[in-house]
Amino acid sequence: MTRWTGMLLLAFGLALTPHARAGEPAPLVLGVFPYVTPVQLAQFHTPLKDYLAKNLKRPVTLVTAPDFNSFFERTRQGQYDIFITAPNLGRFAETHDGHKRLAQTGHNIQAIFLTRRDSDIQKIEDLRGKTIMIAQPISLLYQMAENLIREEGLVPGESVTIIETRTHNNSMYAPLRGEADASVTGMLLWQVLGQEQKDQMRVIGLTEEAPGFMVMANKRLSTKDINKIQALLLDYHNVADGKRYFETTGYKQFIKIENTVMEKLDPYTKILLKPASP
Repeated sequence: MTRWTGMLLLAFGLALTPHARAGEPAPLVLGVFPYVTPVQLAQFHTPLKDYLAKNLKRPVTLVTAPDFNSFFERTRQGQYDIFITAPNLGRFAETHDGHKRLAQTGHNIQAIFLTRRDSDIQKIEDLRGKTIMIAQPISLLYQMAENLIREEGLVPGESVTIIETRTHNNSMYAPLRGEADASVTGMLLWQVLGQEQKDQMRVIGLTEEAPGFMVMANKRLSTKDINKIQALLLDYHNVADGKRYFETTGYKQFIKIENTVMEKLDPYTKILLKPASP
């Protein structure tokens, strides 16, 4: 399998590694929330996949989904053994589907509002009558951004038009592409953006912070397997490959998930009980 064939398979939610041979344990499926492109996800998370496979002595396949809603539905269907997901989706997976906590990333997420530097938009209130691109409504960043828009006296769908897109990465470039007057993306993606592109944009607002990604285990895994996977995750920053992984992703390290962190996410899970947008 070539590198680019692997990327294509990842894009369609298929395995990056072959099926187990006779006598080998079945592969564990590692699902990753599609916050960037499939190519980027593969680049970011293949080291983690390989680390888990080596230490569990079991094949691990890396998959994603076409969009946030599809990833959420596949999580509900139990297609992933381990999954790295948005914090509110992780909380929902725990409270409604019984899946188990493994770890969370050490960074915080925050929605950042952007526009072109040569635009006359200086602050969020200036978006009245304008368009803003944001990734799908079930995402925590979308909900946080919408809350801030309302706090600034604007009404989505009335005084400001929201254009939905597939990923936070796609949203970030909308003003530069002329697809929207402004956009919302994650602070992590903004921080790793090239300086040349940053120089063409202006930050006009920030939301509050929230926990980073949640790593969850399917409830069908044994307690022994869950404990071993959790221990490997919590130790990953201590190995050379892990240090590079956290530098590349910006995740800092994996840490334990506290009850108080999960409980604060409950308001952001309510939208997941509603029918998903077509």
